[in-house]
Amino acid sequence: MLFNQAFINLIKDIKEDGQLSQPRDMKVKELTVHTLKFDPTQTIANFSSRSFNWKYFAGELVWYMNKDRDIEYINNFSGFWKGITNQGTNQINSNYGSLLFGDQLQWALDSLKSDKNTRQAIAFLNQPKFQFEGNKDFVCTMYLNFFIRDNKLNMKVQMRSNDIFYGLTFDAPFFSVVHQHMRLWLLETYPTLELGTYYHCADNIHFYERHFDLADDIQTESVQDLKNYQMNITTPLFYLNRGNMVVTESGNKFMKEVNDSVMSESKQVIYNQILKKYLNIVLID
Repeated sequence: MLFNQAFINLIKDIKEDGQLSQPRDMKVKELTVHTLKFDPTQTIANFSSRSFNWKYFAGELVWYMNKDRDIEYINNFSGFWKGITNQGTNQINSNYGSLLFGDQLQWALDSLKSDKNTRQAIAFLNQPKFQFEGNKDFVCTMYLNFFIRDNKLNMKVQMRSNDIFYGLTFDAPFFSVVHQHMRLWLLETYPTLELGTYYHCADNIHFYERHFDLADDIQTESVQDLKNYQMNITTPLFYLNRGNMVVTESGNKFMKEVNDSVMSESKQVIYNQILKKYLNIVLID
């Protein structure tokens, strides 16, 4: 199923089977304990009512690759993070690169290399240290679980909470980047390894009242009239070496082009072209 169709179906499920809730005095429509299955090459949600934000996705990926918890850089792409910094600092907790691109992904990679049938290839993101009163950025993703079955590398992403507009639309393509990189790293050990299924599991998946009208608009769109994208990464942007992330030549070029585009205040189409080049993104029927 195309990702745009899966996203429309998710909106329908939340509206029809979900319930209203009001955490932190903000009204949401939510489903609890919900699992989605994606083709990890098709995780870009693009609609007439809400086009995919290529600029933000490119900037967020560079920010994650820099493993920088300071929001100065990401502020060039969105003001969202300004509202959830840790008290008295310019830092947040949810830079996923700082949480993943090191010992956590290294553990998962080494586990898979040493045992093709392992059930221990888990990379944790949320951590006990984030449990403190007044935390405005309580990491939404709990862990990634990688497993190989039938010679296919599958990945489960476990979320405690997931906003489908501010979260899922960027989480899904980012975790697909991680999924595809893990497969590329494993090809040395398992040369015929294929890409499997991306399971996205959320204890609570929702959208806020501010997006109620947008959800209605997207649900009425025809998938046949939308641009559907596929991402097949062939050249890694980074790899792991004893728990350290090493950016490749391709990764450095990608980061430079994104940074140069920020300086020149480029439009969405430029970031679209950069991502197409380095992540091998193409339009599909």
